Amino acid sequence: MENVWNDMDELIGKVLAGEGSVHEEAEVLRWAQQNEHNRKYYEDLKSIFERSASTDVQIQFDTDAALSKVKHRINNPERKVIPLYNNKPAAFNQLMRIAAGVVILLGVGYFTYQWITPSTQTLAVVSDTVTVQDTLPDGSTAFLNKKSELTYQYNPRDKTRKVVLKGEAYFSVKHEEEKPFVIEADEILVRDIGTEFNLKAYPDKDTIEIIVTSGEVQFYTLLDSGLNLQAGDKAIYSKRNKQFYRIEKPDTNALAYKTKVFSFNNTDLRSVVNLLNDVYNSKIKLANEKLYTCRLTANFKEDNASIIAEVIAETMGLTLTRKDDEIILDGKGCDQ
Repeated sequence: MENVWNDMDELIGKVLAGEGSVHEEAEVLRWAQQNEHNRKYYEDLKSIFERSASTDVQIQFDTDAALSKVKHRINNPERKVIPLYNNKPAAFNQLMRIAAGVVILLGVGYFTYQWITPSTQTLAVVSDTVTVQDTLPDGSTAFLNKKSELTYQYNPRDKTRKVVLKGEAYFSVKHEEEKPFVIEADEILVRDIGTEFNLKAYPDKDTIEIIVTSGEVQFYTLLDSGLNLQAGDKAIYSKRNKQFYRIEKPDTNALAYKTKVFSFNNTDLRSVVNLLNDVYNSKIKLANEKLYTCRLTANFKEDNASIIAEVIAETMGLTLTRKDDEIILDGKGCDQ
């Protein structure tokens, strides 16, 4: 039977690539079964092609070793292949083409794997009318105030953890020296140096505020190295002036939305009521403007809005009435 192929290596390559006919596949198998050398040669090439088709193997396969192995087999007289035909003018070149094809397949498989594998882990957390607490993929936690949102991204290649915040949130960061934790809020960046802190950055406000309760952070922009802050420090950044300012006497109730702990020191009653309504979504109202300037000094911890209102009324000699979901405080006012 006349064979149109001048080289068995070309025929093997065609069959292994899935392009051979039934007749050609049978011819290759007959040749491989003639002796042990042929069988071993065919099985080795088949193994290379099968491995190159597997994505998992592609990532780990040593292409240089594969190419070296093929060259060694060709040049090693003890592993000489007995051909089906005597005319083999292009055997070496064809084997090089086969090996090169394997290398290309491995390369393509590797970059395909890199392309289709997600490079980042992404998480979005949104709060609307209530506060929300969530644990981020790295083990850090974020407690979001109302009307806030954040997106968390971890890039395993760059080993960076990035959070974009719109609103207010309290962060307890799981510090990892080799995986920087950076928060982006408008034009401000906050880099964790092992810490817990509160960041307030509503897009419609001119200032961005930060309070550090533990550890240390860098509070900065891409154009300004900013401030290094430690536990107990508070600072603000003015978007209009592009300036950082340290605050000597921070608001004692800045974290009340999270802790439900209130500390009022000669605070006007209007501000007290506004804060309670904001934290608890309550509807406490002052019946007349004369009550606005009344001053309150008191501490409350994890009480509900109704109980706090009753204590205020008792303390300041006010009347308290309820109408549907409203709590109304009334009285003569305070002359100061």
